[in-house]
Amino acid sequence: MASEIPPFRPDGYLPEGIHRATAAEVTFRFGTQSRRRQRLTLRLRRWIELGQAVQARRLLVDGSFVTAKTEPDDVDAVMLLPEDFADLVAQGLQAAVELEEMFLTRQPEEIFPAEDEAVWQGWCEFFSRTREPDQRRKGLVEVLL
Repeated sequence: MASEIPPFRPDGYLPEGIHRATAAEVTFRFGTQSRRRQRLTLRLRRWIELGQAVQARRLLVDGSFVTAKTEPDDVDAVMLLPEDFADLVAQGLQAAVELEEMFLTRQPEEIFPAEDEAVWQGWCEFFSRTREPDQRRKGLVEVLL
């Protein structure tokens, strides 16, 4: 499958929409150009591993990480949790417990849980707008789990 991550627009953002890509494509496209990007990629790779371990349904990536910024501030992510996530936590599955701890303590503060499709769509809408005064729409990246 060819990557669906298009070139940046002149304003440094991705074109509007959700662009799907593998973890390797996301790493190659966004995670190697600077030490800061490499550090953020390590964090993202851990979230991908945890998401795969709990069989998360989707993982959305945003933040200045998916912009043309040389030194991004952060990598924001939203994970659409599996329906049995609470059971996985109760069973003590290490990956589920680690994710739950991240969600509850907000450490790191850039990953957010989505318990269902409605919450997922709300996050997609929130992250699809810039913080610029005109709040223009921009693109997001979905990592294929």
